[in-house]
Amino acid sequence: MGGQTRYQNDLAQRIEASADVSVTRPMPIGLTAAELDLDHNQVTTAPTPIPVRAFVRFHEAVIRPECEAIAWTARAVKVRVHMKSGATHETWVWASAVDRR
Repeated sequence: MGGQTRYQNDLAQRIEASADVSVTRPMPIGLTAAELDLDHNQVTTAPTPIPVRAFVRFHEAVIRPECEAIAWTARAVKVRVHMKSGATHETWVWASAVDRR
């Protein structure tokens, strides 16, 4: 009986560890051009990427991975997300969705 519980715990841990990989294979959903309004919001580019955590939206789920801030405006931050699958994405998110690490 104890072996079955151990197997269930191991399985649950493997599922949890790979959850963000399995549900986030598509591209993230970033802010639209209208939301960014770059004609009225100056973009600052980071001289070196800044370690952050950010809420990043995908069609399937919202995750909060460790990211790098690579640019920003007064209202938005462009983050680079390195997924566990090896994929790298860049997307714009609201500044309030980002915290420094």
